[in-house]
Amino acid sequence: MDDIGALKQEVARLQAELAETRAVSRQYLQNVAHQLTAPLGAIKWSIEALKDERVPLSRKKALLSSVYSQATILVHLIKNFTLLSNLEADHELGQFREKPEQENILRLAINLANDFQPQAYEQGIKIVVDNDSFRKVFGSNCLLIEKNLVAQAISNILENAVKYAYQDSMINVFAASSSDHVGICIESVGIPIPEADKKQVFSRGFRGASARQKVAAGTGFGLYLASRVMTFHEGQIDLHTEGKTSRFFLLFPRKRLSREK
Repeated sequence: MDDIGALKQEVARLQAELAETRAVSRQYLQNVAHQLTAPLGAIKWSIEALKDERVPLSRKKALLSSVYSQATILVHLIKNFTLLSNLEADHELGQFREKPEQENILRLAINLANDFQPQAYEQGIKIVVDNDSFRKVFGSNCLLIEKNLVAQAISNILENAVKYAYQDSMINVFAASSSDHVGICIESVGIPIPEADKKQVFSRGFRGASARQKVAAGTGFGLYLASRVMTFHEGQIDLHTEGKTSRFFLLFPRKRLSREK
């Protein structure tokens, strides 16, 4: 009887787990549809306006910039959804275990910042990469990383910084180091992150009340994925806040430093 009782409990547990998984999946798919619809709609509207001969050239330039911005968001979302799907299929990131490559982290930071500049510009936000800090921390060294994964992690932080920063503010990207780690920091001034939320921001699907209030749409997967990527690289992701200033640190072990070829 004890064995039967234990079996019933296990079946009940599995049924509850399956129901929860289905609920999360439904919510995830709803989020995916909503997140993809917004940039696609904006691109369609902009293209229609571009075709209108009555629209002045100066306005068309702004529309082209908006199309680029929305396309960047779209590509970023699709990469996130792909990465999340693969994470669900392989909890240990085994499908991504390609050979790490030497990457110039300053060049990567500049390229990613440029991707988000048009989106930031629309809100009067400027993204500034501190070249000197990277030269001071890294010198002529590169990082041995899986570029696509790390690029996505940095992109996730940048996207959040743009979404939640105050208008006419500045997002600073600079190199950071400690005795054991080197990496990159993304600093922005925007809606404060409550102390109670700081412990949960890297949890799967979590979005704080203040974040939901400012930007209703969102999946809550960006920081979770960034955290998983850093764990895979034997590194860490840290959040430091001071009033309305938030700093996200992506830190790699110094053993990943290598002389640039």
